[in-house]
Amino acid sequence: PKRGQIVVFHTTPRTATVCGEGGTYVKRLIGLPGDSIREDVRGFIWVNGKRLKEPYVDAARRKQDVSANPSYLGRTWHVPKSQYFFLGDNRGDSCDSRAWGTVPRRNLIGRAIATYWPPNRLTVR
Repeated sequence: PKRGQIVVFHTTPRTATVCGEGGTYVKRLIGLPGDSIREDVRGFIWVNGKRLKEPYVDAARRKQDVSANPSYLGRTWHVPKSQYFFLGDNRGDSCDSRAWGTVPRRNLIGRAIATYWPPNRLTVR
């Protein structure tokens, strides 16, 4: 798995507890084993002290994140060995690793190879 890929994975038991549903999720891989992830007060993500370039996150979605999830602002997460940290691109409306923690490698299914919704974003990777 590589940072920035969109990955399909089985959720952890904590995901269902925090998000109200479990099963299979599709999120963007942000943190690799050993990484330190921080969300600053403006909603930008930093990995190991460097701000992550995220052209896939719309500015309006980032602002929404800041107002919707202020408890994440200024927080730092450490990604343990054999674990991965995922975030949704729609940060303001995403239940992701910020809420339920990291995902073990054994739960990863694979990377997403196509986007079909919404139709104006149809792509094959």
